[in-house]
Amino acid sequence: MMMVLRLVSFLAVQLLCTGFQLMPMATSLRRTGHLLNAATISAADVKALREESGAGMMDCKKALVEADGDKEKAAEWLRVKGLASAAKKGERATKEGLIETYIHTGGRLGVMIEVNCETDFVSKGPKFKELCRNLAMQVAASPTVEYVRFEDIPVDAIEKEREMEMKSEDLDGKPDNIKEKIVQGRVNKMFNEKVLLEQDYIKDSKMTVDEFVKSYIATLGENIQIKRFIKFELGDQEDDDEE
Repeated sequence: MMMVLRLVSFLAVQLLCTGFQLMPMATSLRRTGHLLNAATISAADVKALREESGAGMMDCKKALVEADGDKEKAAEWLRVKGLASAAKKGERATKEGLIETYIHTGGRLGVMIEVNCETDFVSKGPKFKELCRNLAMQVAASPTVEYVRFEDIPVDAIEKEREMEMKSEDLDGKPDNIKEKIVQGRVNKMFNEKVLLEQDYIKDSKMTVDEFVKSYIATLGENIQIKRFIKFELGDQEDDDEE
């Protein structure tokens, strides 16, 4: 009987020691698995999840890694972390915010911009102030910009430009359906250059201004909207008066 007990005790000790040795190995294997997953996540999947969730690119990639490439699980991971649905936040009312100003070096160009958020708490925080400052600088650096978003462009202005493009000589002889597509593409391109949210962000050309704002929506957890802006250039009023 004593021999049996001693044998059982010996085996138990061996199993415990072996288990402790295997634990680091298992952890290492899990980490290696994550590295392999990160390498196999495609850019297309990251882009699709980013468009669906409104979360940042790196957050989307991390979510896909955590979910082993499963898009639905990755979207859920983002929701739990509070990084998703910038678009849904966009439906919430924005009655607070800041009016930020920026005067370019030399004092010949100035910008005033109104950016709205949901709460007074966020509007007084340093991150929101930082966002407003960067947006004012973006407007100053974008001479062609006239509107915040495409929807702000008057319909008659778009129609007028479309009619002018339809008369372009290089379209003569082309079928009407082809002509319409070409004209629509030209008009969209021209007006996109006038829309603030469609511009490349001046400090990171890999993202648009719209994506830049969404990154702050994800960080601050509130709906953020650019309401309006105005630019002042020295001598503008005098030129208008002369005309």
